[in-house]
This record gives sequence, structure tokens and C-alpha cells, in this order.
Amino acid sequence: MATKKEELEKALRGEGCLGKAADDEPVFILRAQDKLAAAIVREWAERLYAAAPFGTRNEKIDEARRLADAMDRWRTRKLPD
Repeated sequence: MATKKEELEKALRGEGCLGKAADDEPVFILRAQDKLAAAIVREWAERLYAAAPFGTRNEKIDEARRLADAMDRWRTRKLPD
């Protein structure tokens, strides 16, 4: 789980999902203020869990679930603009 600032710093170092993405690669960003974001992140984690070999421990799944919990606690929640 990271903040905007942390993700930007990682991207500048060529790390994280944005840093690893090709310059012309489409990406989709969800913000914590989006009322739909936490549920979408949880669904992504469940799909990754279902796709992983049985018994595999995937840190990305745990990270996504923690992020979804943090999104649920975010102070401003609204539908996207």
C-alpha cells in the first residue's frame, strides 16, 4: 500500500507498477475517495487468489486487501467525477 507521493517517487526510480509500465501502456488508477474503489480492489484480489496455484501465498493479494481496508477508512468518499 502506498500514497500518491510514494508511488510517484517509486515511478521516478523505475520501480512499482507505474515505474515498470511502458510509457505508452494504458493504466487505470483508483482513488480512495471513489466509493467503488475498495470493492473493486477486493474483487481483483479475489480473482488473483482464484487464479493462483492452490496453497500459493501471494503478497500482492494481502497488499490489495490492506489497501481496500484503508480505502474504506478514507475520510472523503464519493462517486467519481
